[in-house]
Amino acid sequence: MKRKTPLAVKGDKKKKNDPIQDESVLYLSVLLASVGLIALLISAATTGIGYDIDVAGTTPDSFPHAKTRFEREVGKMVEGSPIAAMVPYIAKQDPETAKFLISIAKHESNWGKFSPKDYAGQTCYNYWGFRGNGDNVTASGYSCFESPKEAVAVVGSRLDYLVHGLALDTPRELVVWKCGSSCAGHSPADVNRWIGNVDFYSKKVERVAGVDASR
Repeated sequence: MKRKTPLAVKGDKKKKNDPIQDESVLYLSVLLASVGLIALLISAATTGIGYDIDVAGTTPDSFPHAKTRFEREVGKMVEGSPIAAMVPYIAKQDPETAKFLISIAKHESNWGKFSPKDYAGQTCYNYWGFRGNGDNVTASGYSCFESPKEAVAVVGSRLDYLVHGLALDTPRELVVWKCGSSCAGHSPADVNRWIGNVDFYSKKVERVAGVDASR
C-alpha cells in the first residue's frame, strides 16, 4: 500500500534568502561599526592626549598640564598665600633650588604676605628679600619684578648658582642669603632663627613633595 505524500500547505514553503538584502544588512552593520570606532578614536584624542603636541605660535603656558607632585603638595602647603601663584614656575626649577625658594620665602615674607612694594604701592613679587642689580628697585634697595614668572626666574637663577655653583646646599651655608659675606654685624639670634626656619621648611618640602618632585 503506497503512502500518500502529504499535501503541501500554502505558506509552508521555506523562504529563500535574498542575497541583495543580506548584503545590504552586512554593509549597514559594517558602516555603523566604523562610525562608532571613529567617534571613539576622536573622543580619546581630544581627552587623553595633546600635551606633547608642538603647535607653532604657542608657549608651554598655553596648554593645561598634569600637575606634578611638587605642584600638588606644595600648592596645598602655601594655599591662600601670594606665593601660591608662583608654584607652577617654582616647580620647573631644580629640586634643591625649588625647596629653598619655598623655605626662604616663608622666613623672609611669610610666603608673600609681607613683601616690598614699588613707588606706586604695587607688589614687587619679591618674597625672598632679594637685592639685585638693576634700576627697578625700592627705596630700600629691594628688587622689583614685573611678574611672578620673572621673579622666580631671576631669584631661582641666583639660588641655583649658590646651591650648585658654590655648593652652599644647606641652610647654615646658605645664610649668606641673609648676611652676605659675613654675619658679624647681625644678631646671632636672628641668624639662628633664619637657619632654623629655612631648615624646617626645606625638610617639610622634601617630606611632602620629594627631593626630585619638580622634575
